[in-house]
Parts: sequence; C-alpha cells; structure tokens
Amino acid sequence: MENLSISTTQNVDIDYQLASVGDRIAANLIDGFIKLAYGIVFSLFTFGLSDAEPQWWLGLIMLPVVFYNLLCDLFLSGQTFGKMMMKIRVVKLDGGELNFGACFIRWVFRLVDISFTYGVCAMLTVIIGGKGQRVGDIAAKTTVLKINPKGSLSGTAYVELEEGYEPKYPEVSLLSDSDLQTIKEVLLIASKDRQYNSIGAPHPLVLKTKEVVIKKMKIETKEPSREFLNTVLKDYNYYHQ
Repeated sequence: MENLSISTTQNVDIDYQLASVGDRIAANLIDGFIKLAYGIVFSLFTFGLSDAEPQWWLGLIMLPVVFYNLLCDLFLSGQTFGKMMMKIRVVKLDGGELNFGACFIRWVFRLVDISFTYGVCAMLTVIIGGKGQRVGDIAAKTTVLKINPKGSLSGTAYVELEEGYEPKYPEVSLLSDSDLQTIKEVLLIASKDRQYNSIGAPHPLVLKTKEVVIKKMKIETKEPSREFLNTVLKDYNYYHQ
C-alpha cells in the first residue's frame, strides 16, 4: 500500500496510507446501492399517482441522490457512508480543513471521472498519478486516505495517566485536540523507526514537533524531545479528563 506525506497544521510532515483503488471502488458501489435503494423506495412511494397530478415536486425528492456525494463529503468530514464502511476519507493535501470549494470541485468532476467514463478515468488517474488522486482530486488538491476505525483511541489524544499524576505544563491549554493527535502520531511513527531507535539518536520528526509545540505553548524547556512530548500528552489528558 502506497503512502503519502502530508504537512499538518503544525508544519510537521506525516506519512499516511493512501486508500487503495479497491477501497474506493467498494465505497462507490456501497454508495451506489444506497442511492439505488432510495430510488426504489421513492418509486414505490409514487407508484399509482396519476400523470395528471403535478409532478414537479418529484424532482425535489430525488435531489438527495444528485447531491449525495457533495453533501456527504461536506457535512461528514470527507466521508460518504460507503467511505465510512471502507474506513477511508477525503483530505486536503495541504493538511487544511476540507471546505465547500474542494467538495464542490470533486463533485463536479465526478461527471468526467465516473459518470461519463464508467469510472475508468478515475481508476487510471489514481493508479498512474501516485498520490491517490482522480481528476477531481487533482483539481481540488485533495486525496483519499485510510483512517483509523471509528472510536479507536489510537486515533485520539487519549493516553493513560498513572495514579497521582501531577501536570507540568499548564500551557497545554493553548493546544487543540488536533495538535495533540499530531503529537501522538509523531511519537508512534518515531517509535517504529528502527534506524533511530538502534542508535539512540533523537528522531528528527520528534525534534521538529517539539520545536513547533514549545513555540505554540510559548514556553522554554530543556526536557528531552520525546519525554517532553509524552509529558505534554499526559498534561493535556490531565486537564481534560
């Protein structure tokens, strides 16, 4: 599975796993089934209505199908129900928040990527491009990534606190939950890097993250980088438990 490096809002580059073509196809099939089921229910509801009756409102009922992908990506943080089931999500390449403009561009380009070409254009672009992007993603500067299962504590800022723990940095109040999630992910990445663990040298990603965090917290500290980030995680959990 290919990875992609994305710069977070803390200016830290982190490697994420790209959603596979299979994941995206499966998500599209699930979404297609949902839209088909809605259409069948809608047809059963309107069956038997006289052609003489006003039909203009029937089109309004079908609008959720037309705008399904746009509305889901916009209001479900880059996910449709199919993407939720496949545990994938649309994200901005610059690490910023997914906005209406990006969602709208992706939705419009579905005509080229999927509708007019039966998905062939999207599949070829994703495979050849190397960044998990169909044409709509390239235009919107987005991609689709694998995510942690919903509700998994590994995807949050949560860490266990030992009994009687005393916080050290009250300035953690200046950090957001997403900041702490980034810190936790950086520590996880560093712990799996055998090259730096074998020589005992500080991981450059950890060093860079510490530099950004102390600047945001407006403090100075001589605590080693990894220990400092672990302390920040614990302090944050202490004040938010």
